Amino acid sequence: MRMAAVLTPVAIVALAAALSATAALAQDVQVPLDRSGRIERIDAQLAKRLGTFGDRYPGFTEARLFRAPDSTFTLEVTMARGGQILRERVPLSPAGADSLRERITLLVAEKAPQMGLNQEGRTILIAGTTLLGLSFYGWALPVAGEVSDDQAAVGIYLLTAAGSFFLPFAATGGHEVTYGMTDLALHGATRGIVHGILVYQLFAGNENTSQGNIGSAVAGSLAEGLGGYVWAQRSRMSAGNATTIGTLGDFGLLEGLGFATLADYYDDDRNQEGAAVMLAGSAVGFAGGAVLAGHRRFSYGDAAVMRNAGLLGTFAAVMATDWFKPDDDKASVTAAMVGGVVGLAAGDRLVANTEFTVNQSVLVTLGMVAGGALGLGIGYVSSGNSSDNATLLLTSSMLGAALGFAATYGPFLSTARADRVGRSSWRIDVSPLASMLAATHGSGDRSSEIANVPLVRVSCRF
Repeated sequence: MRMAAVLTPVAIVALAAALSATAALAQDVQVPLDRSGRIERIDAQLAKRLGTFGDRYPGFTEARLFRAPDSTFTLEVTMARGGQILRERVPLSPAGADSLRERITLLVAEKAPQMGLNQEGRTILIAGTTLLGLSFYGWALPVAGEVSDDQAAVGIYLLTAAGSFFLPFAATGGHEVTYGMTDLALHGATRGIVHGILVYQLFAGNENTSQGNIGSAVAGSLAEGLGGYVWAQRSRMSAGNATTIGTLGDFGLLEGLGFATLADYYDDDRNQEGAAVMLAGSAVGFAGGAVLAGHRRFSYGDAAVMRNAGLLGTFAAVMATDWFKPDDDKASVTAAMVGGVVGLAAGDRLVANTEFTVNQSVLVTLGMVAGGALGLGIGYVSSGNSSDNATLLLTSSMLGAALGFAATYGPFLSTARADRVGRSSWRIDVSPLASMLAATHGSGDRSSEIANVPLVRVSCRF
């Protein structure tokens, strides 16, 4: 009987803990207020544009919609009256919630069709295409078309430069343009220039012409820019994952150039083989980036820090090779290829559990560049009038860049790790104290203690 008396309270406490955990899991979830899923909240400004909520809720500031586990809904309205913040919760049936969503959808379509669109990257995208029009498309099109008349060439330049602004501006007016879409689109538009030339050389071989190269560069830029935009749009790619894919694509292209150099393809006028190897390297890099980004979500800062580590690895390998003064120049190429891969792998580990922000990654990049400049300056001053100072300058600049990277990466590391942990949605805590109280409940009256100490605590962040 004594054992039963002890076990019964334990069972009750365990059952209560399980029910508490279940209750913790059964939390309301915020859902969109419209059918398209674009409007998560309606603030005072949007409510005024739509002509809703203001009359019924004086002092209206915000409205959100939540769904309960039993499929009922709650409209949560926040108001500001008399210097106080008031909150009213209106229960809605599924039919009532559908009616609300339908009404909001019709009002948004009629009075605010642009609301709810995520166009955070639109300005940067249009600025990037405009810059490409001014610096590349404008003169490349007349050259590719072999336009000999100066007036016609200038006219084409001006029209192309203007079109590089107005066409993207019009095309993206009513559509989502996220940072991820912008990043991958501009990456494709710039790297597509190189890829277009390589594709042309792959088929033209040694018969290629300057007009053919330029025309293929324009075609490659446009095709990859649009392709990157669509890829990021359909996969809802984040800016960090887009940057990760682009970074590995760049390193893959450079690795391909390294293989082509080691094989003497370009020295022997074997342009087709060289182009094929470089394109293959770029494709492998893109594929590797897509696989890596598919395993975890990178922030933009994480991807930038990883890229910096890859550059440092390349630089360090070239520096170390230079110490031994190899007779074959290909030793430096091999070292750079190996160093880049090792640096990227190390960079991936450095950001494995972090969430670096854009500002932090910019400061890490600037710290690396400034450290390299500082090291180069110290090496230059300390070498005096010596003309044989290449190794010293290379070493001092590399060490300075590494120290600059470490000096800026270190102070941000704890914050970046905390931000990564803060993104975890679920947290389960088990209290040893509650377990001990439950086990000894039969020896005394500890009901109040047990009630105040939960055995299992489950929380979820939305």
